[in-house]
Amino acid sequence: MTTDLSDAIDNPIDSIERSEDPVTNASHGDGGGPVPELPRRRQVRTVGPNGNFWYVVELGKNLKHGDVRRVRFWKQDIAVFRDHDGELHAVEDRCAHRQLPLSSGFVDGKTLVCTYHGWKYGGCGTCLDISHELGKGRTRLPKIRIRSYPIKEQWGLVWLFPGDPDRAGDVPLPSIPQLEGEQPWPFVPIVATIKAHFSMIVENVCDFNHEYLHRRKQPFVKPTLREWKREGDCIRVHYDTEFEHSAVAKLFMEGGAKDLNDIEIWYQYPYQGSDIGGKYIHWLFMLPEDERTTRCFFVFLFGPIHVPVFNRKMPEFLRKPILWITNKLYIEPLLGEDKWALELEQEGFDRHPDAAQIELNPALLHFQKMSLEKWEEYSQPPARNRRQARNG
Repeated sequence: MTTDLSDAIDNPIDSIERSEDPVTNASHGDGGGPVPELPRRRQVRTVGPNGNFWYVVELGKNLKHGDVRRVRFWKQDIAVFRDHDGELHAVEDRCAHRQLPLSSGFVDGKTLVCTYHGWKYGGCGTCLDISHELGKGRTRLPKIRIRSYPIKEQWGLVWLFPGDPDRAGDVPLPSIPQLEGEQPWPFVPIVATIKAHFSMIVENVCDFNHEYLHRRKQPFVKPTLREWKREGDCIRVHYDTEFEHSAVAKLFMEGGAKDLNDIEIWYQYPYQGSDIGGKYIHWLFMLPEDERTTRCFFVFLFGPIHVPVFNRKMPEFLRKPILWITNKLYIEPLLGEDKWALELEQEGFDRHPDAAQIELNPALLHFQKMSLEKWEEYSQPPARNRRQARNG
């Protein structure tokens, strides 16, 4: 159901502050204590992501045969490696022996080797070989296993499922029609690490009220929130706005984007994206590393690019080089402005955690509620399981 904006927007600021509701305590899923009972907008800055989704952890091109890399999902270090047959694997980033990070080791065939004592691990996390003697009187390799994670590669992105591995097969990747057809749109991914909580980043990319931050480049102007609605795990927001002042729109969109006057933005947990008239689409895949660090993988998709002056479609072989140049000269500097503001926002929150946080965009409150709901769903066991645990 579409939400009526009139009541929410006309509320006085003090009424908005009083409406900030506390959320029930939940327990951290990994290495944390109970979530403090705080007002929603403070608590959302401390919670983690729901691990029962696929998360982008690396670009496929950065993992060549025999490479190993450390990635982090919400305080968990994970060693991702590509064996010499090209298959991807992901295991806990620790050797079961002396806890050295396996990401500091090397790939040998289809195994990942700890460089300290030569313990070899397969992609399923099982220790398959030990280079030294097994101890007095022991002739068989003991059963040693560390955690492994479901992992796969799609669209040049490496996806990892950090939650319950039994659920991985039932959870789909996001549907991106522009990448799934016979002629997928080319793109050049942008990777950035932002020193801020992932909820701040969601609010930044979904809130066009920060037009002022980008007043020099003017990617959009005069935004007006029209409506929003939630359907399951997806919140869709619509803004009326103008794009014809954007340098990219002027150069590459037919008619200079004068016919484009609205944008649809979504938070399809845990992914974020937007669509401008079906011609310009972006996706953001966030990898929350901890409360103050988020690795971001941006995918910007352009439909047919028009050659300036001649107003003809650009040849396909030129599209990817042009997108690379556009990223470097326009999009990355634009994202740099967001990164600067978000990291200052995180610093401000750390300095003033008890200060009132006044929000005038009513749609953002729903983003916060969903982030809290999904974390509670992940970190807190079902009520039946809790009752069983209490009853012994």
